[in-house]
Order: sequence, then structure tokens, then C-alpha cells
Amino acid sequence: METKNGVARNKMLLKNILFSGVLKVISLFTSFLIVPITLSYLDNEPYGIWITITSMVFWVTMFDIGLGNGMRNYLTAAISKGDYNAAGVYISSTFLLLSGIALLLGIVAIPLLYLLDISSILNTSSLSNQELRLVFLVAIMLILVNFVLKNIGYIYVAMQQYAINDLLTMAGNVLALAIVYILTKTTEGNLLYIVATLLSMPILAFILGGIPLFIKYPSLRPSNKKIDIGFSKGIIKKGLGFFVIQVTSCLIIFGGSNLIISHYCNPEAVTIYNIAFKYFNLIIIGFTILIAPMWNAYTDAAVKGDWDWIKKTLRRSVMAWCLTLAVGGIMLLYSDQFYNLWVGEKVIVPFSVSISVFAFVTFLNLNNCMTYMLNGLNTIYVQILTSIVVTAIYLIWIVVYGRQWGIEGIVLSIAACYAVMSLIHLYQCRLIITKKASGIWTK
Repeated sequence: METKNGVARNKMLLKNILFSGVLKVISLFTSFLIVPITLSYLDNEPYGIWITITSMVFWVTMFDIGLGNGMRNYLTAAISKGDYNAAGVYISSTFLLLSGIALLLGIVAIPLLYLLDISSILNTSSLSNQELRLVFLVAIMLILVNFVLKNIGYIYVAMQQYAINDLLTMAGNVLALAIVYILTKTTEGNLLYIVATLLSMPILAFILGGIPLFIKYPSLRPSNKKIDIGFSKGIIKKGLGFFVIQVTSCLIIFGGSNLIISHYCNPEAVTIYNIAFKYFNLIIIGFTILIAPMWNAYTDAAVKGDWDWIKKTLRRSVMAWCLTLAVGGIMLLYSDQFYNLWVGEKVIVPFSVSISVFAFVTFLNLNNCMTYMLNGLNTIYVQILTSIVVTAIYLIWIVVYGRQWGIEGIVLSIAACYAVMSLIHLYQCRLIITKKASGIWTK
């Protein structure tokens, strides 16, 4: 029997899942459309460089030292208790810290552009070092602005309005698609134009999304007067835990795949891998639509002591993951036909690459199923340990065997990492739900 809070929480989850589903379908449609358009505009090798730059976007987001995730957990707890003044302090303190980090990253990263041989690092000759420096300069500046402003979306997530965050993401994607299409009709292939367009539109979307939020909830507006060092310490302490997880399992293993493939294979191999990943990413997107709103719902349930709801929700999440296996199997059978319909003969994706990416996606989803609950409950110590150990083994393996194994070997190595982590985290979740957890399993 669901409690009154549990019923209300389920209604909120269902609302978020339905709206997020619609918005993610639109975002997905635009992301699929933009691939062939961008490919025809840039050709394979420059497109591979753009994909590598998108990995850099992912890397930079990791350097918020986990403050965004730390803020959302504290923010959800404060809002669940109706304490909007404390929520405003968490937001102001976090935005100040993030702005300082962005400034520091810019001071460090921009001079490096003039010291590094970017062409050699990317293993490319299609663009000169000077052209690449300009492209990366624009990319870094826009990435750092987004680094701060994307946390407007986290505020909506903390308020359990996850669909609004998806709406902002979708708006940025649609605007980017429209401008890229105009570029293909009015200009010749130019990587700089693509970078400027695809990185600036999300910024505009978050700015527009922040206006109604801060008008409706003036107590949440960032302000120097609301900054509190005491609150900041709590956010930083929890954020550092998330940061370690982000840098290891997310940044190096997940986010570093494009750079590793580019280095040990070539930029064209990045394009092949990325086409396969975008296809099977449908499974990640579909599963994330279901479980992403649960992170902060788990926090709300824990604050209110609703452990029966937590147990039932995790069980439903695992059942949903089992369904993704069947869906993925069907997608695998028809993958060649889909690639041919999507990008034609411009990019040929071997079936072995599709199998490898499917395995990677499967275990990534299982791990996310467990860690969303653990993150919502603020029990991340075991995640920190598993992320550090597994990442270290992964790096050693890639350095020794990377060139021998090719795309398939690198991707299967990633799959193995998430398989190990997901099983450990599944064990921890069972301990917590059955009230048998103790020691590091409760931290």
C-alpha cells in the first residue's frame, strides 16, 4: 500500500517521465538529423574532430568538482522540507564556486592551446594547427560559459521538474539544427561555424529557462548576499565524492572513449564508433527517461522515511532494464539496415562494432540503475572506490593492448568496466534495502 507521499511522488515521476519522453524524442530526432547534415558539411575527418571536441565538453563539465550534483541533493532536501531560504543559499554558493572554477580553467586552458601541437594529438592533417587553435579557443570559451549556466537545469531537477531541464536541452538542440541547416545552404564546410553554433545554442536555452524560474521563485535567485561559506563546505565535501566518480568512471572511461579511439586508431574510427553509439544510445535515452527523475525522488523519499517506496521503485527499475535487453537485441539485428538508411555508404559500421557498443550500453544502463538510487541516498563511498580501482585497471589494459584490439577491443573493455561496477553496486543496493548494510556500504 502506497503512502500519501508515495502516491504524490509517483504522480510526479509519471508526469516527468511522460513529458521527458516526448521532449527526448524531439531531441533525439534533431540529433539524428544533425548527423548526416553535419557529415555532408564537414566530411569524415573534420567531423571526427568535432566529435572529439564534444568529448572535451564532457571532460570540462567534470571539473565542477561535483558541485552540480552536490547542490541538487542538498537543494532537493531543502525544498522537500519547504526551506526555500536555505535553497537560495545553496544555489548562490554553488554558482559563485562554479564561476571561480570556470575562470581558473580558462586561465589554465587557453595558454596551453599555444603550447600544444593539436594536429599531432588528434592525429590529423585536414586542418592546420593555427585553424585548430582558433576552433578550440572558441570551444573552450563557450564550454566554460555553459559550465556555469547548465546548473539552471539542475535547479529544475532538484525541484523534481526534470522535464523542464529536458525542455531546455531540446530547445538548444532544435535551435542548433536550424542554424546548421542554414549554414549548409549559405556557406562551405567550416568546423569553426559548427563549433560556435552547436555550443552556443544550449547557453541561450538555459538563459531563457532561468528567466521564468527566478521570477516565480525570487528566493532562489543567485545573489552575493546569500553566499554562505558554511553551506559551501557541505556542498564541496559531497561534491568532491561525485567529482572522483565523474573523473574516473565518467570522464576517463565513458567520456574518454572518442579520444582513446582517435589516438590508438584514427579520427575516422571515431566517426564509425560514434555512428554506432548514437544508434544504441537510443537505449540509454529510453532507460534514462524512466530512471533519471528517480534520483531526486529517492532523496525526497529518504528525507521522509519512505523506504518501502524506495524498494519498490528500484525493483521496477531493474525490470525496465531487463526490457532494454530485448529491445537492444532487436536493434542489433537491424543495425546494418538502419546505418544504411541513416548515413548511406558514407560510413560503414562493422557488425562487430555494433555488438561491442551494445554490450557497453547494456552494462552502463545497469550501473546507472543502481547508482541513481545510491546517489539519491547520498551513499557514494563504495562508488568512489570501485571507480578508482576499475579505472586504473582499464587504463593499464588500454595502454598495453589498445593498438592491438582496435575499436572493438576498446569498447568491450569499457563494457567490462561497467559490468564489474554494476554488480558491486547492485550488491550494495540489496544490502541497503534489506537493512543489512554496515560500514562502508552505508557511507
